[in-house]
Amino acid sequence: GDLGASLVEVGDGEAATVELWRRGGVKVLPGGYLAVPDREGRNPARGYVRLAMVHDEATLERALDRLVEVLG
Repeated sequence: GDLGASLVEVGDGEAATVELWRRGGVKVLPGGYLAVPDREGRNPARGYVRLAMVHDEATLERALDRLVEVLG
């Protein structure tokens, strides 16, 4: 079933997205793509990735294991 979505702090959302796909085969979305920059031009979600937790539990477990393996 649909377990929802989660934001995970990674430091640089775009770089983490590329690494996760390249090295782990895990698709995520850079958090900065989902937020509006503040008045100073800072994006509050730049350091995050968004995970859509929509697969079965076994698939999610494998993907999360790879996320940890790639990002530490």
